[in-house]
Amino acid sequence: MAVVGIGSDLRADDAAGVEVVRKLRQHLTSPNVLLIDAGVTPENFTADIKKFKPSHVLMIDSTDLGLEPGTASIVDLSAITGPSIFSHRLPLSIFADYLRAQTKTKIVLLGIQPANARMGAAMSEQVKKAIDEVAAILFKTLSSL
Repeated sequence: MAVVGIGSDLRADDAAGVEVVRKLRQHLTSPNVLLIDAGVTPENFTADIKKFKPSHVLMIDSTDLGLEPGTASIVDLSAITGPSIFSHRLPLSIFADYLRAQTKTKIVLLGIQPANARMGAAMSEQVKKAIDEVAAILFKTLSSL
């Protein structure tokens, strides 16, 4: 299993994905889980993912789902076609398609609804809470791998 956190520390809630991975790194030590803090360039880590040969890749990113801020939800990757409204330019659907073709892995995107993604703003309390909750659930689940 590979967990790829995506986002920018400079854009408030956009850092949700990378913050989840950072929290997991504090406690998760399973050799069967690859944790990647991909920042705004997840495509730069394709070689690492291919080398690890995960059965699944979980991408976590701040995603405008039209829901309440801090809501986490699985996102249909085929629905993501254009450039990101946040920090990365390559649509995650293209990144996922490439990985899927190269590794035959199952790929899932967990989106966390931002409240604020303005440059230089502070992270919202709703997203901080979601990060803690998602990290706790993933830690519990991934610790057994």
